[in-house]
Amino acid sequence: MSDVPFSAERGLATPEAPCDDLDAADLPPRDPRDAMSLQTAWLRSFLAVADKGGFGAATLVLHLSQSRVSAHIAALEHALGVTLFDRKARPICMTEAGELFRGHAMTALLELQRGVDAARSTLDNFVAHVSVGSYPSVSSTYLPSVLQELKSKYPGMTVELFEGNASTLEEMVVSGTVDLAFRPPLPKMHETTLCHRTIWREDIVAVMREHDPLAAQASVSVDDILGRPLIGNPAGSEEDGGGFDLRHTLGEAAGRADIVYLTDQPTTLVALVRSAFGIGVINRLALRTTSTEGLAIRTIDSPAACREVALFWTRRRADAPGVKAFLDAQGRAPLPPGVQPIPRN
Repeated sequence: MSDVPFSAERGLATPEAPCDDLDAADLPPRDPRDAMSLQTAWLRSFLAVADKGGFGAATLVLHLSQSRVSAHIAALEHALGVTLFDRKARPICMTEAGELFRGHAMTALLELQRGVDAARSTLDNFVAHVSVGSYPSVSSTYLPSVLQELKSKYPGMTVELFEGNASTLEEMVVSGTVDLAFRPPLPKMHETTLCHRTIWREDIVAVMREHDPLAAQASVSVDDILGRPLIGNPAGSEEDGGGFDLRHTLGEAAGRADIVYLTDQPTTLVALVRSAFGIGVINRLALRTTSTEGLAIRTIDSPAACREVALFWTRRRADAPGVKAFLDAQGRAPLPPGVQPIPRN
């Protein structure tokens, strides 16, 4: 897919007045010039609740408290003079007014962001902001080199970082919480229209205590590890991609695996292996983020014992200066040791 990028509900990072405890008596009177009195933060919260189908789910992509999101919606409804959500319905749903307002709110934020980007593009000293999603092994072994390239060529850039797993990183990109996100292409994204750039391929390996009988072998087979307690990553249900690399490596035999623990953190996986809870199955790069003293790392004889890493973004901000600058910096940054680069088309 061609290199072109993202954003929607993000809008502008406008200051927010403290409003966690707003009630009807505290709200200012409606301004007859309704559109002029709206805050972009209210619109972002409205769109997140509409997209996720609830206030609680919206907090995960907005990184705000539920009380703050509720206050934003209350302030927006007061300013508009209409109810946007039917709070008695389970799950919560939009009213007719909410449905009508949704498209206009999204268009308004998109146009406003385009205007900001266009204005900034006239500056002699390039100034832009970009928000980036990542996960532990990329954050610690690769992202710093990308940020160094970015700062050296674009000193006026500001960067905001978020971390998550495969599932939450996809949500962040789609919702507009981040402009781009590093993520393995598998498990497959639910949103199929995202653009991506595949960067490298790396091995999925087995981690065991150095005195484990399997450590005497140069590599291990699927059958070797299938009868042992296994520890994988990331955490979560199978439907959400929990333990995906482990299950993918085992292939059709995954249903017979004894998966005892799943975790998002490589340090936790290594600690569990060291404490004899089982054999870990994890991407090799993740092991560079923690000490593996006293452990043995072995390749797995399976054609599926590998993963790719890619950078994802949406089409809606293909021309955003910050996204273009980050893609440029990523293309110039050196890759982590031990991975196999994937040539760009």
